[in-house]
Amino acid sequence: MNLNAVALFAKVVEYKSFSKASEKSGVSTSSMSRKISELEANLNVKLLERTTRTLRLTNEGAIFFEKIQPAIYALNSARLDLLDDSSQSKGTLRISVPPGLEDSLIIPLLADFKKQYPEVRLKLIATPANLKFVEDGIDIALRIGNLNDSNNIARTVLTYNHILVASPDYLKNNPIQGNDKQVPPLLDNQKLLCAANWNDNIQWQLSNGKSKHTINIKESLSFNHYVAIQLAAEKGMGIAELPSINCIESIKKGSLIQILPDWKLSVYGEDEIKLSIVYTANRYNSILIQNFKVFSLDFFKSKQEQINNVMNY
Repeated sequence: MNLNAVALFAKVVEYKSFSKASEKSGVSTSSMSRKISELEANLNVKLLERTTRTLRLTNEGAIFFEKIQPAIYALNSARLDLLDDSSQSKGTLRISVPPGLEDSLIIPLLADFKKQYPEVRLKLIATPANLKFVEDGIDIALRIGNLNDSNNIARTVLTYNHILVASPDYLKNNPIQGNDKQVPPLLDNQKLLCAANWNDNIQWQLSNGKSKHTINIKESLSFNHYVAIQLAAEKGMGIAELPSINCIESIKKGSLIQILPDWKLSVYGEDEIKLSIVYTANRYNSILIQNFKVFSLDFFKSKQEQINNVMNY
């Protein structure tokens, strides 16, 4: 079997186009088509259905592509390792990260990593979706929530809560009435800031171990990004729901104050949010990926200690 033809077939499937695969690989479309036809002849199966306008995998092609993915990425990882010398990592690292943590976690992590490995090229995509490692070309990922994908290895590196906060000026002009150790005060007359999309039905669910309280939100401002919501809260625009890790420094400085500290805020049905570092179990991990993993574990260990100290978990 011609391994070059196998690699070209994987490229065509990845880009869903002979012309795009040709552009990315530097191999002419005619040569690529000929190689894949030879591969089909060698395997005695049709891998691709091709017309002038469409391209799709046959059932046999889909099975073959699934089986060759680990081998293709093992070869790519081996190639990256050849770029690594014994003293310093080199190459490109592609990372998927959750949105909303860039300011508090992701950029500080990458800044420290680049100080130690200045020749590494970092490519990131911030998305709530769990991108696929092989199909989407991801080397390593940071993901939120409970992960049950048996094909990947996930290691929890950080746990944190979501909390309610507001600026001192806002609370001075809009005092909250009630005893927060008994029942969360009514927030109907408060200006509420929420991280949400257009059509989200927003609820804040609070519990103190003995009772639960659900607030149906009519927000004063919603934005689908926590960094923007935090800035709005610091500007005195209202009470915001934020990941505790995002606002630690603001709480320490006094620009934000935690509200209802005796109550836990449930987000996506969870009182405690987990951040995990994830990588596929089926691939050969390059030195670059291993170094980033070890570096991240040390970085998040110090962040966890900071969270615990400030938030009194």
